[in-house]
Amino acid sequence: MRTIWILVLVTLSVVVYAQDGVPELITDRPDQTESSSVVPLNSLQIETGFVRENNKTDDARLISFAYNTTLLRFGLFNNFELRLGIDYLGEDVLANDTGVSDIYSGFGPLYTGFKVKIAEEDGWRPEVAFLGGLALPFTANKDFKTDYSALSSRFSFGHSFSERISLGYNIGVEWDGETPVPGYIYSAALGVGLTEKLGVFLEGFGLIPEEGGVEHLCDAGFTFLVLQNFQLDVSGGIGINENAIDNFFSFGFSYRFFK
Repeated sequence: MRTIWILVLVTLSVVVYAQDGVPELITDRPDQTESSSVVPLNSLQIETGFVRENNKTDDARLISFAYNTTLLRFGLFNNFELRLGIDYLGEDVLANDTGVSDIYSGFGPLYTGFKVKIAEEDGWRPEVAFLGGLALPFTANKDFKTDYSALSSRFSFGHSFSERISLGYNIGVEWDGETPVPGYIYSAALGVGLTEKLGVFLEGFGLIPEEGGVEHLCDAGFTFLVLQNFQLDVSGGIGINENAIDNFFSFGFSYRFFK
């Protein structure tokens, strides 16, 4: 939480003047679909927020928190960005049979990755990017340390139907670190610009593991562009099938430092 407030204070203390030619602020939050755009060359983009997930089973009620889920994106080349992520997590597990609640908190595994743009949008052909990442279990608090390294890879596609309507979708594979068995991920998000500053999105996403139950979810949310390089967001979603979590809620902000 302290990191979030420090970032907020730093951001709000910066006076941003309107400039012609400033690239559009495109973020990878709050939806689950990663954008097919990379951050501008030599720019640092911070995307951070809070997430609460609720899930109830026959044995327990689980409330999971990401008090501070932060992703740093740096434009190393015109078509390539480096990515570094860290989450401060919490869990509250209430056993139904005993009524005893166990509470955990600590840092999750450090995430390192990249995104490379493969193709620009051209008519019917979408914008295409590839993302790869690795989460390192030894960097996590003992309560959130996984047995294996978590790997992820996905292709991201983007279509612009007009200045205010766009569609993004991802397909990929990931290893969550809990088992050596991979799962296949999918997502599709429709974004609509209601005004020049206010946007809304609708999304469906899920996980299809090689072993275990399939998870399908949907969510929706709003983004508000406060300044050219500063955006607020709020979103929420629900699980569609029994294997998915019951619901979740998120809010956060994104800020890009000028070159």
